[in-house]
Amino acid sequence: MTEGSESHGHGVVELPCFLQYIVGKDFTLFGLTEEQLVPVVISGMIILFLSSVSILATRRLERIPGSLQAFLELLVEGLEEFVESQMGHVGRAFLPFLGTLFIYILFMNLIGQIPLFHSPTANYNTTLALTLLVFLVTQYQGIKVRGPIGYIRHFVGDPLWMAPIFFPLHIIQEFLARPLSLSVRLFGNLMGEHTVLAIFIGFSPLLFGFITIPIQLPIVLLDMLCATLQAIIFFLLACFYISSAMGVHDEH
Repeated sequence: MTEGSESHGHGVVELPCFLQYIVGKDFTLFGLTEEQLVPVVISGMIILFLSSVSILATRRLERIPGSLQAFLELLVEGLEEFVESQMGHVGRAFLPFLGTLFIYILFMNLIGQIPLFHSPTANYNTTLALTLLVFLVTQYQGIKVRGPIGYIRHFVGDPLWMAPIFFPLHIIQEFLARPLSLSVRLFGNLMGEHTVLAIFIGFSPLLFGFITIPIQLPIVLLDMLCATLQAIIFFLLACFYISSAMGVHDEH
């Protein structure tokens, strides 16, 4: 294994992160080690970056938009059309939440392609937190729209005499299967992609003994594609779960 990648005690091969060069591997903060702090720090950096760009882009909106404003308007319109195609007439109300979630996850997925940065979504704690956020919004909207009785009733299904079978299956699906699959899918794919990338970098041969031949470039392009797809899948499933709890799909 070359210096470009390293294997931690838990057996996962990872590329080095800038944080370990700043604070050292033995650093702890509030009981969190340097390795545990990496996703927290990088997630915070992404939040600050996206917030700064949003403030700068919307501080002085022009009737004839500049390049940045025009790009963001196209992005918002595209997300709005996609959300409404999945959720119908109620989709616009959820655009701020779901659109922000998509952009945030996309940046967390892609930042791992930058040297000395790790994708926070390659850590299960991050994907679990995102999933719990979607889960809470889903349950809240389901109870708000259907009412407590109607919300419980939708777990029973039709016909009513099949309730002893449908009810436990729907409970398992809603409270276990969906959150588990949503969080593990994103985490597993990102961790797998970055592990493969670290392995390829570790196998990179040296030209004249010091010039690294970047044989990992095809893997980087594939990782970027997969990272984008995983953000879209999380976004799509979040749309479906929320609209399903609200009964939007029942209307169709």
